[in-house]
Amino acid sequence: MVWNNGDDPLAIVKPVGRRPFTAALSEDEGVTWKHIRNIGTDPQGWYCYTAIEFIDDHVLLAHCEYPGLNSLQITRFPIRWLYQSSEVDNVIPVTPNESQ
Repeated sequence: MVWNNGDDPLAIVKPVGRRPFTAALSEDEGVTWKHIRNIGTDPQGWYCYTAIEFIDDHVLLAHCEYPGLNSLQITRFPIRWLYQSSEVDNVIPVTPNESQ
């Protein structure tokens, strides 16, 4: 799941916005969530309108990102990244013109 984590201290930074952009995994049909990782942490950032696709061993996220909420951002990261330490690393932004 990805969401704007309102429990994170970054969520109350003024101006209040849709941040941080966070991912987590559930192993019990959504009863509990673990492996919580921040994807977007810009204190002025807004992250919204997300679509998720799994391709092979990667996650692709399409979402709007401030500044320029009218522009599409594509982010790709390996699924294994969700199981690694809690430091944000290995998040790979993919531009629409970049071929994989």
